[in-house]
Amino acid sequence: MEKTVCIMTFHATYHALGFEKVLKEQNIDVKLIPVPRDLSSSCGSAARFRCQDLSSVKALVDEYCIEVDELYEREEETDRPGLLDRILRKK
Repeated sequence: MEKTVCIMTFHATYHALGFEKVLKEQNIDVKLIPVPRDLSSSCGSAARFRCQDLSSVKALVDEYCIEVDELYEREEETDRPGLLDRILRKK
């Protein structure tokens, strides 16, 4: 099963933390994650949230003047095996 998620990247971790705080105050589900390697080779923080919240998120970014780098949409598997499952399958 797959679902669409949005991933927002930032120029600095400080901006990611501010973004997370604002979204949580508005009861929007958000999770900070490392920037996925397939999106950027630079290290840093990114935020993952449901794309159905995108219009609200964009409004909050504008209202709170949060600096963002890029916005990505991607299909993400929701039932993919975890790391332990992958390790056990190799044995």
